[in-house]
Amino acid sequence: MGEKMIVRTEKDYKVSRWSGGDTTELYLYPEDGDYKSGNFQLRISSATVDVDRSEFTSLPGVERYLMIFQGHLDMVHGEEEKVSLAPYEVDRFDGGVPTVSYGRVVDFNLMLKNGAKGRMEALCLEVGQEYEIIPDENENFLAVYVREGKILSSDFTLSEKETFIQKEWRKSIIIKNPGPVSAKMGICRGLVDNK
Repeated sequence: MGEKMIVRTEKDYKVSRWSGGDTTELYLYPEDGDYKSGNFQLRISSATVDVDRSEFTSLPGVERYLMIFQGHLDMVHGEEEKVSLAPYEVDRFDGGVPTVSYGRVVDFNLMLKNGAKGRMEALCLEVGQEYEIIPDENENFLAVYVREGKILSSDFTLSEKETFIQKEWRKSIIIKNPGPVSAKMGICRGLVDNK
């Protein structure tokens, strides 16, 4: 695996506690960036929310994507927009808009800023099923986080709670679920300034 391909496991993640639970930072780009100071283009994380009501941190200039892995979440963006998420559904919203959530969940987050573009999607592979992830011409970054199960490719193997990152992503990647259970994952893909 070249330096542009990275596999991260639980020992590589940064965990921070907050009043409503904890957040696990799975990946930050650039890698020498800093989330708290806003010096980043892309941040991928998973949070456990242990309270019934939570106010999202205001992050002006940040495009956010949120997916639920476990539980059910109701959100209110601003004063009007209401969103309800079941497991493996995705919402996109402006990080600068006041957002309140209701529900105890485990979620998956993608934050984009400083010129980064991207999107998030869910994928479930049944035992033996293959899937080809093909980059769009305006994409150069891919991350796959396995929440449940296991996946294989010619370049890597990912088990539960492991993340594959491909920087300078240019060619398709075929992943397969070897079993013995369904593999469920979150995929983040997009365009960042490769440094």
